[in-house]
Amino acid sequence: MADETTDVTTKEAPPETPGNPETPESNEKALQQTVSVKETGPACKELNIEVSEESIAARIEESFDQLSTDADIPGFRRGYAPRKLIERRFGSSVKDDVRARLISESYSKAIEDEKLDVIGEPDVKNFDDIQLPESGSLSYVVEVEVSPVIDIPAFDTFQVQEEATEVTDEDVTKEIGSLADRYGEMSSMKEEQVQEKDYVQANVNILAGKDAGDDAEEIAQHQDVYILVNGETAEYKGHVAGIVVEDLGKKLAGQKVGEELRVSMTGPESHEDEKIKAQDITLVIKINDIQRVAPVEISKLTVMLGVESEDDLKTRIKEDLVGRSEREQQTKKHKQLREQLLEKIQFELPKKVAGRQIARNLSNQAMQLSYQGMSKEEVEAKVAELRSENEDEARKDLRLFFILDRIAKDNEIDVTPEEINGRIYQMAMIRQTRPEKLRQEMQQSGEIESLYMSIREQKTLDKILEGAKVDTK
Repeated sequence: MADETTDVTTKEAPPETPGNPETPESNEKALQQTVSVKETGPACKELNIEVSEESIAARIEESFDQLSTDADIPGFRRGYAPRKLIERRFGSSVKDDVRARLISESYSKAIEDEKLDVIGEPDVKNFDDIQLPESGSLSYVVEVEVSPVIDIPAFDTFQVQEEATEVTDEDVTKEIGSLADRYGEMSSMKEEQVQEKDYVQANVNILAGKDAGDDAEEIAQHQDVYILVNGETAEYKGHVAGIVVEDLGKKLAGQKVGEELRVSMTGPESHEDEKIKAQDITLVIKINDIQRVAPVEISKLTVMLGVESEDDLKTRIKEDLVGRSEREQQTKKHKQLREQLLEKIQFELPKKVAGRQIARNLSNQAMQLSYQGMSKEEVEAKVAELRSENEDEARKDLRLFFILDRIAKDNEIDVTPEEINGRIYQMAMIRQTRPEKLRQEMQQSGEIESLYMSIREQKTLDKILEGAKVDTK
């Protein structure tokens, strides 16, 4: 209820509160404060916090006591400077420090006492104008967004379909062909025309406007990017500098080194650059080189993959495909659960977290696609396509995030370091790289947190599946 207000007066603080720099052994007096909480919108609360005059005086006294012991003042031995001199010299800085500490401590204590599950950063109203009063209490207002209240239905109300699948010899042969391409050698084809499966090395300029000329505003410039030329199986779609381009394969086919291709289009609605987002733009693609893959011979491929014969290679590939098929089946069941969760559970979203969640979703999607066996290029292409989704889809993803987060907390679902290491090992095997190298790359790019969230989400969906009804067709 938007007008509901609760008042809580706290007299004692626990030994430790978030944001309190003191240790449990601190002799600081317990913070005395009054807090009123008011709902101001969907999953949004306004906290009016009032810190008592006694607590302010106690914190100031503690700061001056510490300075009396530690301050180095010329003409006096440390710890023997007159108190009034210390107050004159350090009074202003002490008040600034106490003000910041009291706001941090009182906010953290209010969040803990009110048991608020805060998301994002707090918005302290008129922070720069908050001053310690000469007398009386310190009052300020802070607005926070919290996890929405969500009612989760019983797991046995969910029902999913499971498909029976089989890995065929044709599947194995196709996968070996893909591996032969992946491990093949790239050769420059400067005198040739662009063909399907080629990699075009190009300089890309993004200009503002439809059918923009060279005098148009340059939004971005990308040097020596590689563009995979997709064919019919990928609907000729391609991605250039993170932007999906329809029929790019058709447009590039037949082009030569030195030629320039101009593509006029509307930028993705979810692009992070406002000059590109849902705006008319022109991509100028100047081809510098054409790289073509010569598939590696099977005999060399067996050596590269560490197997003794072609038969052993087929056996290993089949086992990998079976494992991939099982993961794909699990992914399909998870997708059905996601759809049902969104259908069954309705609630209002906080307003300020959508942008952060979109970026997080894209990172999680990339992680999941990589785990399923997609190559780095395929993952990049898919993520570029996902970026084109409209805001409604992003809001669905955000709702799903809160639903699964609630279920994970209710069921105490967490991710262990061993599970993270195991997933990195699996991804490294798929990418044919060393696990320690992949971990280092993920740490540098900040992907470890996304991996944690991805595993936690999958474990949460698996937990729902344990109670759901599963039909095989």
